[in-house]
Parts: sequence; C-alpha cells; structure tokens
Amino acid sequence: MLTALLNRQVFTTIHYSREELRRFRRKGLSFLCPQCSSVLKLRIGSQNIPHFAHVSHSNCRVAMHESPKHLLSKQLLYDRISPLYAGVRLEYYIKELKQIADIYVKTDSREIAIEIQCSVIPIPEIVQRTRGYLRQGITPFWILTQPLKHKELLNLSSFQQAFIRFSPHLDYFLLQFLPERSSFQLYTHLLPVSTTAFMSSCPITIPVEQFTLPLLIPDGPFHHPYSFTKWYHHRMKWIYNKLHYNNGRKDVLLREVYGEGDTFLYLPLYIGMPVTPHGIRIKNHEVEWQYYIWKDCLKKDRFFSEGRVCTVLGRRLTKGYIELRSLPLLKKDEGIKTIVRGYLRLLEEVNVIKRISNTQFQLTEPWSCPDHFSAFEQHRHDFFPKWKHILKKL
Repeated sequence: MLTALLNRQVFTTIHYSREELRRFRRKGLSFLCPQCSSVLKLRIGSQNIPHFAHVSHSNCRVAMHESPKHLLSKQLLYDRISPLYAGVRLEYYIKELKQIADIYVKTDSREIAIEIQCSVIPIPEIVQRTRGYLRQGITPFWILTQPLKHKELLNLSSFQQAFIRFSPHLDYFLLQFLPERSSFQLYTHLLPVSTTAFMSSCPITIPVEQFTLPLLIPDGPFHHPYSFTKWYHHRMKWIYNKLHYNNGRKDVLLREVYGEGDTFLYLPLYIGMPVTPHGIRIKNHEVEWQYYIWKDCLKKDRFFSEGRVCTVLGRRLTKGYIELRSLPLLKKDEGIKTIVRGYLRLLEEVNVIKRISNTQFQLTEPWSCPDHFSAFEQHRHDFFPKWKHILKKL
C-alpha cells in the first residue's frame, strides 16, 4: 500500500523523500489502514518503493503482499496523471463496489479507474470487476505488466489475451506497461496463427511521460504483419502439427475431414484465410471453423445466404466444436455475423463465390479438394496471385 491514514488524513508515501519518511517513522506516528483501520508499518527500503504493510495477518482486502513492480507502477502512473487532472486519487476505495482502484481519476466528463494487473487472476473476476465499474458509471482501464514472449510471434496466455482491445486504426491490439523501463509497449494488428500465438506489427514504445487518458496513440504508419509467405507458412505449420500430434480417429476435426473423403493436408487455401480484423474472436484456428462452414453449408448448397452460414457456424459454437476467445475489455457487438460477413467477403475477392443479392451468394465453382501433391501445387499456383492482391489492400 502507498496510502494510509494519519490523524484521519490521507498520507501518501510517494509525496515524500526517504529521509522525510524516516523522520516520520522515528516520531512513532500511528498510521492506519484506510479500509480496516488496523495499524500499518511504514517500510522504507533502499530499493523498493516506500510503502505500508499490515503489522499482522489481517482479513483486510488490501492486506495481501504487493510486488515491487506493482508499487512502482502505481507511483509512475500517479506521478504522470496527477498533474493532468484535479481529481486523482491513489488506492481509492469505492464503497458501492467494495473495491479499491489502484488510481482513480475524475475529469469534467467522466470517472476512470485504473487497474494495474501484475499477477494472474481468474478472467471471470476481470469481467465481474469491469461490469461493477460500468454500473457505477466508471470507465475501467486495465493495464497489463506481465512479461510477454515475443520473437517472431507474440505468444499470449489466455489471461494475457483478456487485455486485448480494439481500435479501428490499430485493429486488435495489446498494451503492456514496463515500469522498470518507464514505458509502454504497444502491439497492433494482432493476427492469430494458433490458440496462443499471434503475428503483430513491430511494438511501438510509448514513454510513460506521453501516457494519457484516454490513451493517445502516436501518429505514424502502422505496417500490417501479413504476407502471403508468412500466412502460408503458419497455416501449413498448424496443419502439420495437427496431423503429427493428434490421433486422427479421436480428433474431432480430422475425423470429420476424413469422413467427408477430403485430404486434410491439401485443403483448398481459401480454407484458413485470416479474417481481419474480427476473426480473432474465434479461438479455433481459421482452418477449423472455415472447414465447418464448407462441410455444413457450402459443399451442399450452390446457392446460400449469409444467414444460413451464420446459423451453421452458430450451431457449431453451441455444440462446443468452436469456442470464442474471452476478451472482456471489448464490446460484444462483433458477433458471428460480423465474422461470417468478413469471410464471405474474402471468398468473393478470390472468386470462389459471387454475390447475387445483398445477402445471397452463389458458388462460382463446385468444391474441389486436391487429393495429391501436384494438384495442390497447381491450386496454390492459381491461388497465389489472388491472395497476394488481397493482402496488398489490407
């Protein structure tokens, strides 16, 4: 904790130097917890941020141990935000929610609660706390400080994916705070290539001195990470992994593909196309959910509607064949319909289907799954110019 009560007044350690705090401690002043009123101990180390801790075990909501990273994050963000707004409170208790916001900001038009998350908590807790804030008219702003694995791909756990946001300018993006560097890392245009791995643009560094509420994105070009070569490589890698590490008789998708008489290794390249931007909301790989669309609808009906495709994909979702990602910081207005519409638009672009009315479509050619390598190579050769043209427009 960085705040305590001293003579019924809020006392914050970050407003004082270490020497000043030591003088306060030598006076034997009585610091109390703002939530449970128990006695607090003022800890002043040489490395960690000076802070308060409960003297003994307590059932207080804030009695848990805080990491040095969490303390430093609060100090840096409070120091940045407090000069910008008159109503900034540190470790602010919201009695209606029985919840403590790391930093609370009140502007002329809105209230904002900054939640700095260093440790893993259940995603339903993020959902519950977010809804609680919104019911009180408070906008929650969650900040992730966990280290991320980023080499060629950005690897995110389910918990880290819960911090993904959306912007029309950035598509789906992730903001990471690095308090030890006093900066943020912004990963934009996220494109999933597996359940946990994502292609993204090169991360953009935002110094904490430039942090604003709402978040102000730096101007400049954002280069999409997509290319035919990368997409094809990761698509085929996923297919090979599926073949090598799964039992074809037990794997649901492989069993359905083989049952249809199709060759999984040579599925047409219009199965597995990245549906940008909203395809990220489906947790399953694009090959998987797009094959279900073909098996359940397009392979059977030369003429079909957008609504029919939504129905068959929704049925797969209900039965558990596909799953949506848990993205609690996003609005729920991008459903199956938006994803289906994006996929059908891509099929139009590569001339696999054509639109005959606003919501009605027709296959331009019947389903054809190559059954040997040379046939697949010819399909790839024919498909490449169409797909390359689409990627240039993204």
